[in-house]
Amino acid sequence: MQISLWIILSGCLLLGACAGSIDPVEQTPQGFRPWSDELPSYGFMPGDELDVKLLYNPEFSDRVIVSPDGYIYLQLIGPARVLDRSPAEVATDLRERYAVELRRPEVTVVPRQFGSEIIYVGGDVQRPGVFKLGHRMGVLEGILEAGGFLDTARTDEVVLIRRTSQNQPMLKVVNVRQLIEGKAYSDNVPLHRFDVIYVPRSSVAEVNLWIDQYINRNIPFTRSFSYTINRDVITSP
Repeated sequence: MQISLWIILSGCLLLGACAGSIDPVEQTPQGFRPWSDELPSYGFMPGDELDVKLLYNPEFSDRVIVSPDGYIYLQLIGPARVLDRSPAEVATDLRERYAVELRRPEVTVVPRQFGSEIIYVGGDVQRPGVFKLGHRMGVLEGILEAGGFLDTARTDEVVLIRRTSQNQPMLKVVNVRQLIEGKAYSDNVPLHRFDVIYVPRSSVAEVNLWIDQYINRNIPFTRSFSYTINRDVITSP
């Protein structure tokens, strides 16, 4: 009876480990576009700060912040939508609108601060959360910004998710372990705003989590149970 129970439990552990593991593969999963290192062109986002300068009418020049709805609000022409638009595109639109009110509406749009330069880091890191995107930051630096890996992290299969200019997600798997060892440093993909870094659990950590959730919390035995079974199997005549 004890031997049979041990075999059943061992089989359950193997099945649970297989079912609960995260095994990201660099390919084109359903819903994802093929990965491209080409960065999408910059467009204004909520929280960005910009100068709107009118060369011949400086009294109407202004420094504004993009509101949560993607608009800026100007004293002469009112709200103007700038969400996901480049400085040149915004300047062209404003020039046409100012032309209704002014004779020579020479408009220049100058970005000043980028409040939208953030990344997201989650999974098995010390401090998952939202972080400011620093200058020349790669996947490794993004993880260090979150305090580094937990002991349970799978460092050779870190997932990077990015959106294209058409707002479609792409997925890439990065072997950060090799980066730490000084190998394949060219794989330290430069980060872009709104990138998502996810660090999965190691296989051993997933098995331990499964044991805790489905065995220790549901079967009325202590952690010494498997040791007792092994001892009885060995000492039985």
